Amino acid sequence: MRIGGVVPLSLIDYPGMPCTVVFTMGCNLRCPFCHNPGLVLDQVGSEIDREAVLKSLRQGRSKLNAVCISGGEPTIQPDLAAFIWEVKYMGYKVKLDTNGSRPKVLQGLLDEGLLDYVAMDIKSSPAKYGEATGGLMDFAAAIQSVALLRARHISFELRTTAVPGLVNLEDLESIAQRLGPVPRFALQQFRPKETLDPAFSAVVPYPAVWFEKARFMLQAWVQDVVIRGI
Repeated sequence: MRIGGVVPLSLIDYPGMPCTVVFTMGCNLRCPFCHNPGLVLDQVGSEIDREAVLKSLRQGRSKLNAVCISGGEPTIQPDLAAFIWEVKYMGYKVKLDTNGSRPKVLQGLLDEGLLDYVAMDIKSSPAKYGEATGGLMDFAAAIQSVALLRARHISFELRTTAVPGLVNLEDLESIAQRLGPVPRFALQQFRPKETLDPAFSAVVPYPAVWFEKARFMLQAWVQDVVIRGI
């Protein structure tokens, strides 16, 4: 597994548990607003040795409860399942951050019982999905991945970054109507500091009042609406 970064201790990446975050290298999408362009384009310098990460996890088991595997896009890693098996063998809970573009891979991980929590990105409404993913993903794949999560009764959340021009209130309503009720929907503030497409670094984020309007609207479909980054 190609690992580009590790956060040894995070208190925010796995709900209710201290965890280590492992960032995989590479992504199959080119979302113009992405704030991890180094990971997406494999430009983070030298890789972190897989065995060194596993050794650190073994040593930290008494202090940590979970591992979050993020990216980049973890599901493009051919040995992802094997890595998770080793982590699960140590007794960790595992959270996967994914863009939902590879439902067959997600299904395989779920079939093997390797995931305890999934955070899946919903980039925008169906009409804007091509624009929001660099033309590399269709909304149909997102629908399929959400259906898998819902059918397995696994703990999961959907999350959307509120990028002005790509995500407005009408887009959020369209997302909710197409996907139906979900346990948790996280609406994240857009960070323009460093983006895959430099033009998005000049985009001004929505003010806090916009997020309150979005929360009110989404509460008709979502059990728990979470606002992050405000």
